[in-house]
Amino acid sequence: MLKSESSQFRLILQARRAGITAFCLLAAFLALPSAASAQTFTLEAAPFSPDAVSQGGTSASTITVGTSTLFSGTVDLTCQVTPTNLTDPPACLVSPATVNVPGSASATITTKGDTSTVAYSITITGTATSTPQITTTQPQSLTVLAVAPQFTVTIQRAVQPNSVPAGNGGVGIININPVNGYLSPGSGVTLSCNTITPLVTYPPFCSFSPNPVKVTGTTVTSTLTINTYGPIITRAIAPPRTFYALWMPFPMLALVGLGAAVGGKRARKAWGLLALFVVSGALFLMPACGNTTPTTTSPNGLTPSNTYTFTVIGVDADGVISSNTGSGTNTNPSVTLTVTTPTN
Repeated sequence: MLKSESSQFRLILQARRAGITAFCLLAAFLALPSAASAQTFTLEAAPFSPDAVSQGGTSASTITVGTSTLFSGTVDLTCQVTPTNLTDPPACLVSPATVNVPGSASATITTKGDTSTVAYSITITGTATSTPQITTTQPQSLTVLAVAPQFTVTIQRAVQPNSVPAGNGGVGIININPVNGYLSPGSGVTLSCNTITPLVTYPPFCSFSPNPVKVTGTTVTSTLTINTYGPIITRAIAPPRTFYALWMPFPMLALVGLGAAVGGKRARKAWGLLALFVVSGALFLMPACGNTTPTTTSPNGLTPSNTYTFTVIGVDADGVISSNTGSGTNTNPSVTLTVTTPTN
């Protein structure tokens, strides 16, 4: 009887031990997913700025990698741009490509001059190196615009003075303004007065300094000078006659000597005063012996009196011509100069 009860007790004890073991195994099994799920990272990407670029432009976004759990380690970041079956689609670069959590990186989109002008979708993917977790951000949009970089020419200061006699000129200041990130190729933008109205035989003429002008992304200036054709004042050149003028007093001095020899004291005094008068007159008349009368000549003609209008343009080494796209027109700026009759 006692042996039978002992056997039953051992069976019950073994069953309890088996149950406890199974319970522990089940609990451990159920705990595994929760522990794995606890080790996760978060991935966020700020909107790309700007969200629309011209061909050849760039845009950027900040990527933030974080965690609210027990995750630790590194995350590899990649960037995908779609669609890819177009002409020179945008390229996306993440830097750094691997970050320690928590950490951040930047994604830069670069386009080319012939990138297709459509809307593109960009996604950022993070892959944990210690766990199989992969996280992807919501797609973001970036539009490539069909707007080519160019430049405008504007008037910073009008020509001063605005009215001059023929033969004189005025000076103004011109701005060269880049649009859509314009950078001038080669030696820069060459400025000129494209049209001058009205048309005359000897019109005013323009010059710029510096010219050409290098544009590197910011507004630069050049000085515009407008000159006119006018009279040239010259003086007639005559041989000096001072030597001949010095001979004028000698005949009178001879007469004075003769009168002093044959006359009395009063006569000598009179002849002396006369000689002094003649010598003084000769000295005063000596400058008149040379011809210094000024004359006015116009070897190239004169710019006629009128109000002239000049249209200013710029052309770069690639043949791009300035246009006022910022104001909604394609007309280039103009300056005026009034020319009056020259004064002698």
